[in-house]
Amino acid sequence: MRGPICRHIDESLAAGTATPELKRLAAAHAALAELVAWLESPAVPLTRPDVVRLDGFDTLFLELLGQCNERCVHCYAESSPAVTDALERDVVLSVIDQAAEAGFRRIQFTGGDPLLCDFLPDAVARASAVGIKHREIYTNGLALSESLLAALAPSRPSFAFSFYSMDPEVHDRITRTPGSHRRTLAAIDRVVARGLTCRAAIVVMEDNADRVEELVEFLRARGVGSVSWSRTFAVGRGTDVATAGTGSAAESVSVRTAEAGGHSAPGKRAGMGKLCVTYTGDLVPCIFQRQSVLGNVRNGTLVEILERAVAARRALPIADDSRKRLQCASCRLTDMALGWLATEAR
Repeated sequence: MRGPICRHIDESLAAGTATPELKRLAAAHAALAELVAWLESPAVPLTRPDVVRLDGFDTLFLELLGQCNERCVHCYAESSPAVTDALERDVVLSVIDQAAEAGFRRIQFTGGDPLLCDFLPDAVARASAVGIKHREIYTNGLALSESLLAALAPSRPSFAFSFYSMDPEVHDRITRTPGSHRRTLAAIDRVVARGLTCRAAIVVMEDNADRVEELVEFLRARGVGSVSWSRTFAVGRGTDVATAGTGSAAESVSVRTAEAGGHSAPGKRAGMGKLCVTYTGDLVPCIFQRQSVLGNVRNGTLVEILERAVAARRALPIADDSRKRLQCASCRLTDMALGWLATEAR
């Protein structure tokens, strides 16, 4: 909208109620009528559970351990073979139960690399047993042996593979792991042969920005059902890579996802709320919002932590900073709201 009407909108928003002029104009425009109805509805206090849950919980990211058999240059979790932090089996199973009770629709087992967790099959089976519909294992695939895949297959998880280039040298340089290109492709082939749902995620940076669309077609031809790609985000080791790529071809790549099918029934929007349990037990709003620690799952349930959480941020985030760190618009909204609540609490 443009022109004098914007002044009436601004005045109404500042006052917290619709001005007489805005009410008069609302009869001629459906969007204005909706704005007036919203302004005249009773105010509801904003709480931290509201900020994180948004319109309903969707995904819980569960980092089983910090250890990884790759050392990717952009890793947001700063995982590597030397990281020893990990969640205990009973903690993981309890969190899965709590996620089901809270209404989470999907769970992603991640890390580090979750295939290195010796009770991964039990965790996936538990998620299936408690009714979490979508169960995904996010992995590089290096440790996906036939025996491990056979143990996982009865629970029908889906798999998401990190993949970076058709060129083995480029891929291995990004993972800093010789032979990783060959081994990840072999793991993809095993999953596809089992008939399990498989997708791939590409993080775009200077080394691989020039052949992304060609790589997408390569993976689809291999049997990968969907492929997504995004630029590097300024979290963990990705901070240096993202800064180096500013203004470059890698920075110009927008997030693009080609998911197979929708996440909700026709006419019903899926929830956008997320939570992440890190491999240290910290509960954070998502995998990229690691600075906003809400609590620790060893000291309470998911719901209890949200009820008593105190946001770690000390000031409102700068919009540009939020964009560098966070991929989703919903995560940026949560980040901003948590910052506002922290400011209000002081």
